[in-house]
Amino acid sequence: MDDDDFMAGPIGPKTKSFTSVPEILAKLEGKCAMWERVARDNKERAEDFERAAQAIRDGASAVTVGRTTYILTSETRDETADESVS
Repeated sequence: MDDDDFMAGPIGPKTKSFTSVPEILAKLEGKCAMWERVARDNKERAEDFERAAQAIRDGASAVTVGRTTYILTSETRDETADESVS
């Protein structure tokens, strides 16, 4: 990510100057593509966590999302656990 994303300078928002329409369009379209990728990645990641939560609801004692494995270490499961995910 560029430093200009949601950042402010010492006395306020940054100003970026461009000398041509193609130059500013390339910058804006590049930012658009980047944020669309971020949104897709975040949606996929949220779905990974929802699948993991469902696996725990279904009785699994360990699930892996990305590089992290979440392990239920208690010896008894609380079968009355709320069905919602925080």
